[in-house]
Amino acid sequence: MLKFIAACGSGLGSSLMVSMNVTKVLKELGIEAEVEHSDISNAVFKNADYYVLGRDVAESLAVSSIDKNKIITLQNILSVQELKDKIKEKLAIE
Repeated sequence: MLKFIAACGSGLGSSLMVSMNVTKVLKELGIEAEVEHSDISNAVFKNADYYVLGRDVAESLAVSSIDKNKIITLQNILSVQELKDKIKEKLAIE
C-alpha cells in the first residue's frame, strides 16, 4: 500500500488540510493509500512513497534529505485540482 505524508512547517493546519485533500483525491482515483500529516522536521524521518509539500516547505533545506522523485510540490495548497493533476502525473495515471 502506498503511503503519502503531507507536511508543513508546524504539522497542524495546512498539512492536515492537504492530507484530507490527498485522501479525497486518492479515493476519486480509486487508489488505496495511507495518508498522514506531519511537520517537516519529523516528516523527513518517516518513510513514505510520496511527500506532499507546499512550495515554501519544498524549497527549504529541511527537505534536502528526501528523494526529489518522492516530492509533490504544490504552488497552491488550496487547489484540489492541482493536487489531483500532480498525483496523477507522479503515479503515471491518465
